[in-house]
Amino acid sequence: MEAWKTGQTGFPLVDACMRSVVATGYLNFRMRAMLVSFLTHALWQPWQAGVGHLARQFLDYEPGIHFPQFHMQAGMTGINTIRMYNPLRNAQLHDADGVLIRQWVPELAHLPTPFVLEPWQMTAMEQQFYHFQPGRDYPNPVVELSTALRNASDILWKWRERPEVQAENERILNRHTFRKSAKERPIVNFQQADMFNDEDPEQEEFS
Repeated sequence: MEAWKTGQTGFPLVDACMRSVVATGYLNFRMRAMLVSFLTHALWQPWQAGVGHLARQFLDYEPGIHFPQFHMQAGMTGINTIRMYNPLRNAQLHDADGVLIRQWVPELAHLPTPFVLEPWQMTAMEQQFYHFQPGRDYPNPVVELSTALRNASDILWKWRERPEVQAENERILNRHTFRKSAKERPIVNFQQADMFNDEDPEQEEFS
């Protein structure tokens, strides 16, 4: 939790976003969603542990928006497709030149762009050449990302099949929509693999 709050997770885009919002009070929607997804899926922390921290950062904080969005991005509502944001893929898609990362994670600024996005990929010789050592000059990743996201995906998608989750899904729809039953809501099935597909740009919203 402390690494997430202070921008020291070892994932450059995550850390840049957190440091940015702490300093400025603003972050765009997609990066807000990524911070929540990383906290609750990759780090497997309860949403309650982080909702207050981000609320205190946002200059545009509005509880009626903040809490429902936090729940949705954490996969807690039951009526939304679970979205797990891969910070590596998002860095490649949305900060491919490392501009944001270099600004807010200056300890990486002098490195070539591939290592700005993934500093742990440096060989021993490259570390010597650039006078940079992962784990000393910048934290190593706090989790093994693919394993962590797969674990979260397997658990959450199984939970969606539970009778109590289905019942809560219908309760929410009955209370907050004009549909009489969850059965009237169109169902879209997404393969779990789609969320981790780093090749197909059409799947970027789920990865």
